[in-house]
Amino acid sequence: MNANLLEIKSRKRQNPLAPADPSDFEFEQGNAVDPKIVVTNPLISLYCLDHANQRALFVETSPGVDLSQVPFFYQAQYENTVNLIGVPYETLNKLASEISFDSNQLILIYSVGRAGSTLLGSALNAVDGIVGISEPDVFTQLVMFRDFGGSNDIEISKLVESCIKLQCKPTEQISNPIAWAIKFRSFSIELGDLLYKHFPHTKNIFIYRNAESWTTSTMRAFVENEHNVEFRTFMQGFLSTMVPPIAKHVKSGGELLTFSTIGAMMWLRVMERYMELHEKGMPGLAVRYEDLKAAPQETMKKIVDYCGFSNVNIETVYQVLAKDSQAGSAISQENLGQKNFEMTDAHRADLTRVLQAHPVINSPDFRVPTI
Repeated sequence: MNANLLEIKSRKRQNPLAPADPSDFEFEQGNAVDPKIVVTNPLISLYCLDHANQRALFVETSPGVDLSQVPFFYQAQYENTVNLIGVPYETLNKLASEISFDSNQLILIYSVGRAGSTLLGSALNAVDGIVGISEPDVFTQLVMFRDFGGSNDIEISKLVESCIKLQCKPTEQISNPIAWAIKFRSFSIELGDLLYKHFPHTKNIFIYRNAESWTTSTMRAFVENEHNVEFRTFMQGFLSTMVPPIAKHVKSGGELLTFSTIGAMMWLRVMERYMELHEKGMPGLAVRYEDLKAAPQETMKKIVDYCGFSNVNIETVYQVLAKDSQAGSAISQENLGQKNFEMTDAHRADLTRVLQAHPVINSPDFRVPTI
């Protein structure tokens, strides 16, 4: 087994919301290090995959930085990195094979996005002994690397297993975690089948919301000018690497989609994927954003009980519900409060057209089954 320190020459990350990538740093190959430090050192965490070079990149962050307390794990890693370590996939998989991991200790949070999943992850993180990880980007990358036809599933499946094992480790703050609560970006539900295969006893939570209110929230958070053709073209291409129906549209040479159509396809795909996983037997608790907003304590108690922590100090969990879980980020309530977006008849027509083409999920207020 081998690993190398990578000497950081400069930092180049521009977009705080973009997936973590090797290009975030300019670096050179450094001295060899004992690869086992990525397992034993609580300050070292898995940052991203350098797929072109078949290696994983780990970062060592400054002492005292609690990555479980931030809205976006990948961004806090980048901002607090002091060392970068490259570990070949072969070594990564070997290290993972030596880790005994109980999937009963794993909580996975899937969502459509903009539905309270960050808040939910923060609330679970308030349970004593749970380590919360909000949007570790190796899994976003694995969606991008996975062929939607399944041609490279053997490689991706192994990496999914290894990355979970290396992601779930003791931290400087919690030396003996009772569980890890991983909140993914919405796209990572595409890996749900592989995650369930390797970790069958995981507690799975799916949080979703009405498609119309989701569209309003998403457009306000991520779209500055919906008529910017250059930006739409870029986003359609980028999202085609993670959203199968958009990939199919692009591959067929389809026209440039409107943002509201892109959004409708994204929302529908996540809902559809959850239904597929449910029908294949993956257990999970489905939670509506509307219920979390209307009855936060009752809904959170149901989630905590489902995860097996009915004896915890629930008041500490409730206290989190009143906070902005994305405070300090580009999409905090404070920042988004300065942006306005209202759905028009044209936006609703795009949404309706996409939903009516689906045989089952054809309403913006569709309810999914649970457990």
